[in-house]
Amino acid sequence: MTLDELKTRINLIPPLPDPHLPPHAFPAAVLMPLLQTGRGLELVLTRRSRHLRHHPGQVSFPGGRADSTDASLWHTAVRESWEEIGLLPEQCQPLAQLQAQYTISGFALTPFVGLIEGSPNFKPNPAEVDEVFRVPLDYILDLRHHHTFHLRRKDRSRHQIVFIRWHGLWIWGVTAAVIHQFALQVAR
Repeated sequence: MTLDELKTRINLIPPLPDPHLPPHAFPAAVLMPLLQTGRGLELVLTRRSRHLRHHPGQVSFPGGRADSTDASLWHTAVRESWEEIGLLPEQCQPLAQLQAQYTISGFALTPFVGLIEGSPNFKPNPAEVDEVFRVPLDYILDLRHHHTFHLRRKDRSRHQIVFIRWHGLWIWGVTAAVIHQFALQVAR
């Protein structure tokens, strides 16, 4: 998928309303950074530090909890991207805001799709990130690579869990859920 095709599809996506999120949910945002390369668009992901208390070693997007100094959730996403992987805020332009997701850890997580301009020099913060890597957007949005499972809990609610495999890594949890949501919206 080219950048122009993606922009056209994003512009045709009616924004999904945020679900009813618990009032106690902590506002947070992540950036789905896209990089234009000679091979096409690539999604930039991180592998969280294995020393972290929460979700160690998991594949994730750069992002985190909103601070009182953040002007908006977009600013939260780009600030956290600067802190985690050294992506300069002025190097990323917003393309889309996706539906917020309520996470098991109590966050109302708003994902933003952003286009990285120029050639970034990623510098992972070792306190938060072990690795920065890229996955071709065509691969990550191909629903044939999304393995979905439905779980029923004791309260009889059903939860869909998505797994995406990439070169020996499993992308799962809210990261895979966000990718899956985006893939479904772009595929329409």
